[in-house]
Amino acid sequence: MIWVLLAQYQIPISSISVEPKGGGRSCIERERDALLSFKASIEDPSDVLSSWQIGQDCCRWRGVVCSNRTGHVVKLDLHNNFTDDIYDYNIDMINYNFRTLGGEINPSLLAIEHLNYLDLSYNDFGRKRIPEFIGSFKNLKYLDLSDAGFGGSIPPQLGNLTKLLHLDLSSNSLESVDYIDWLPRLSSLKYLDMSEVNLSVAVDRVQVMSMLPASLRVLYLFDCNLNVTFSSLPLYSSNLTSLVSLGLGDNYFHGPIPDGLLGNMTSLKQLFLGGNDLIGMVPRTLKNLCNLKELMLWDNQINGDIAELMKRLPPKIEELDLSGNNLTGSLPSWLEHMASLSFLDLGYNSLSGHIPCGIGKLTNLSILDLSFNHLVGIISKDHFASLTRLKMLYLSDNNNLTMVVGPNWLPPFKLKYVGLSSCNLGPHFPTWIRSQTDIIDLIMSNTGIDDRLPDWFWNVISSVEYLDLSLNQISGVLPLTLEFLSVASEINLNSNQFHGGVPKLPTSLQVLDLSNNSITGTIPLSMCNQVQSLRILDLSHNRLSGQLLQCLTSRKSFRADPGDLTPIASELSIVSFRNNSLSGEFPLFFRDCQYLNFLDLSYNKFYGSLSIWIGKRLPQLAFLLLRSNMFSGYIPIQLAKLDYLHVLDLAHNNLSGTIAPSLVNFTAMTTVSSYGSYYVPDFISLLVVTKGQALEYYTKTIMSLMSSLDLSGNRLTGKIPQEIGGLAILKNLNLSANRLTGDIPETIGGLQSLESLDLSNNELYGEIPPTLSALTFLSYLNLSHNNLSGRIPSGQQLQTFDDPSIYEGNNNLCGPPISKNCSGGDGTTLDDPLELEDGNEMSSFYLSMSLGFAVGLWVVIGPLLFKRTWCATYFLFIDNICDKIYVFMVLNWARVIANIKKK
Repeated sequence: MIWVLLAQYQIPISSISVEPKGGGRSCIERERDALLSFKASIEDPSDVLSSWQIGQDCCRWRGVVCSNRTGHVVKLDLHNNFTDDIYDYNIDMINYNFRTLGGEINPSLLAIEHLNYLDLSYNDFGRKRIPEFIGSFKNLKYLDLSDAGFGGSIPPQLGNLTKLLHLDLSSNSLESVDYIDWLPRLSSLKYLDMSEVNLSVAVDRVQVMSMLPASLRVLYLFDCNLNVTFSSLPLYSSNLTSLVSLGLGDNYFHGPIPDGLLGNMTSLKQLFLGGNDLIGMVPRTLKNLCNLKELMLWDNQINGDIAELMKRLPPKIEELDLSGNNLTGSLPSWLEHMASLSFLDLGYNSLSGHIPCGIGKLTNLSILDLSFNHLVGIISKDHFASLTRLKMLYLSDNNNLTMVVGPNWLPPFKLKYVGLSSCNLGPHFPTWIRSQTDIIDLIMSNTGIDDRLPDWFWNVISSVEYLDLSLNQISGVLPLTLEFLSVASEINLNSNQFHGGVPKLPTSLQVLDLSNNSITGTIPLSMCNQVQSLRILDLSHNRLSGQLLQCLTSRKSFRADPGDLTPIASELSIVSFRNNSLSGEFPLFFRDCQYLNFLDLSYNKFYGSLSIWIGKRLPQLAFLLLRSNMFSGYIPIQLAKLDYLHVLDLAHNNLSGTIAPSLVNFTAMTTVSSYGSYYVPDFISLLVVTKGQALEYYTKTIMSLMSSLDLSGNRLTGKIPQEIGGLAILKNLNLSANRLTGDIPETIGGLQSLESLDLSNNELYGEIPPTLSALTFLSYLNLSHNNLSGRIPSGQQLQTFDDPSIYEGNNNLCGPPISKNCSGGDGTTLDDPLELEDGNEMSSFYLSMSLGFAVGLWVVIGPLLFKRTWCATYFLFIDNICDKIYVFMVLNWARVIANIKKK
């Protein structure tokens, strides 16, 4: 987290000193040769070490510092220069990645015996191990290997660096760390950061905590997978009395915070315990840490009354982060007396009641976050009376919070970050925003504004990076260009009443959402300049028309044919043009969008065949929605190559041909583990017609739970492939309103996760397979208007479908829930036992056979009724052969009936 990183620079290691080279003494030759050997083994794609040349004074090389007194190299600082702004939104990440060093670290460096400072941070050494020979630099005082791409274990030889004052191994891929018993040998250590070093298998991790050097002033072990009960940490028995900053966040610690855990760490100024699973109230002994200024407990399960917790805080507290816990109650009125408070984050709790006006007296407050609670009431200008230093104000998602400040109010602050979503700011657009000319983030979605956007607005937010005015009723014409928002990365204006055309966009823009407005016209050619940076583009539910731009550049000349045209490379991952009037064939615009995972062109006027290159050129595609267009031709079998596709909607087009077996064998509809890696923001929706209705799904988590195949409303023919039974995690299958024939495959019972099945309005025949009753999650079924026959299966889930309309239009079906009864297991009914295609012929046959049997029986039985001796002789004969005759007649009768039915 950024606050952790800031904290690192608040603890200077003053004991580390390097004598800078300032005189005329040249570097020592053997050390220059050692550095040149080091350079020879290093990968340097951007020539960072270009100043390292033979015959030059190495003391003047980039990153090299020599002693002014002896000429020995004492400092080697090769950290990536772009790290100074790595958390700035405007950083050029391409150049940052390009300027990293890599390759092998040559042991020739050992010739630099007087080295006391080595920094290789923010490079990329390709998960190679940290060289063991680093432990031989006996004079080393400062070692920073953070975020340098090292992997494997940590060499225990680092324990030989007994003069080391500063050690940073954080943010690497160090995962095979079995022992850290070398740490206590660093007796002079003042700064230790091993964040993101996986210590889960280090058998001595708890014991070492009690033996760390007493000289330590900074200890950061963020995200180390320590995963123990918090009370088991031996901090109370350690000798870390000089500790100033302690970071143990994101470690899966669980249980309460014991009263005596922090022992006598009275020098502690910063305590980071966020991102764990701590429960209960903070201990009363916390108040004994009289020098504590920063307490970070974000994302735990701390519970209880907020007023009681704040009574237990140390008197000098300046920064408090309790966000993402289970705190309840109202903010205490005496909050105004915490005069030192500059940072207060209580977001994502269950706080209620009013915000006390006294909060406006916290003159040092620069960050206030009370978002995602249940706060109510009015916020007036008194709440901000003396907040002259306020830079961040987050009150979002307190749905009963209303801001009433008057149209002429001039705030005492200059905000950079504003989050007021779901607060009541309307109906008029808040005029106080006009004075906030330094805004970087402005989030005012769903705030009840029903007004025209003021003309001054776009000038005021010229430095904005994140803008969200969605879910209001804001009207007005969009500017022809937004290029003046030169650093904007995300603009979200969805669900308003904006009109006009799609404006020219800043080249920095990554996310644009203009959905659910009244935007008209075509998509401008200028959009081609944005596809290299845009990742998310949502223009759905507008009035756009015309063909999509192709964004093509010729390899040869303007005379080149289409085969010589190459699309501009794109970073697009999410595109939605749903519900417009766009037309044309499937857009070549997407041909080089190799990262595209969400594409929604549904409810437009696209036509022509589906491009076969979709399966090859869009390998990350997880959602493909082309419903309600005019696409025709076959469904290309190349779609089966989309390994991550788990929602395919081609419904209501003019597609024809058969359903190829490979098209019902999508990998991602077979197993959950096949879902790709993709990001879907909350404002993007997935529309799926399932269970007889259109349902919208939001956020990646919910979308990933939906797996759907909808080919309904086309002209598909042939049989449903048997292979469809392999789609074990498919939840929605809709093949209705086609011309499909044949049986419903028995394999349909393999759709174990199926919730909705619609095969209606086809030409399917035969019996309903009994395997359908095994679909235990099925909650919607429609088999109407086919030619199905026989008994409707019963048992398990099918018994819950008591609506006969789901079977209507199948005249040869019988059994519950329809009124037509069945005569037996063969599916024939009592009313008409001879329902076969040649029914009249079969009726005559059975009638003749029955009359013949009756006459024959009377000829044999009649005389016996009048002559007793004949009767006795006859029945004696019958007794001898009755078993054989009985068996013979029954078996042959069964064969006759079976043969008749087959014919």
